[in-house]
Amino acid sequence: MMAATVLSILLANPAPPSDAKLVDLGDGFVRVEAPTYSIEVPKGWRVGRETPWGQRDAKPVGGEGKLGVMTAPPSRQSWDSLYRTSLYFILRERPGKATPYKVTKREDGLEACTFSIIDDTGFAARRYVLLKHPEKGLLALSVQIPGRDAEAAWEKNFQRMVSTARFR
Repeated sequence: MMAATVLSILLANPAPPSDAKLVDLGDGFVRVEAPTYSIEVPKGWRVGRETPWGQRDAKPVGGEGKLGVMTAPPSRQSWDSLYRTSLYFILRERPGKATPYKVTKREDGLEACTFSIIDDTGFAARRYVLLKHPEKGLLALSVQIPGRDAEAAWEKNFQRMVSTARFR
């Protein structure tokens, strides 16, 4: 009985990653402050450590789907080249049909490249935003939506992460 109680407490309050600081924003989200960037994700989600290749995921405890962020050093590659490189790794993991990318400019002046991967049912279950800073590097932000019925909530969380992503 005691082990079950301890387990439920741990699941309800996931431990923060040791390589980033979580700051409670008081509105149901936390800011993940990593050495080179910050993003905002829903409070109570399990935020993983950054892997040796610069990837970190945030997932609801006991749920499906995930938000992801990956870092890379500064690059002079064109958006075409970054898109093709991204697709190579994304489609190796799981096949799908890539949408054409669009380049936009954020309020902070950074360019962003957005695209999605369409699954075999015609749903854009995987969505991506690449941010490029000329001196500080690249951030690849992603969402894996667990299903159409969860799209609105996941898109809201993804847009919050994208709009609050900052290089440090």
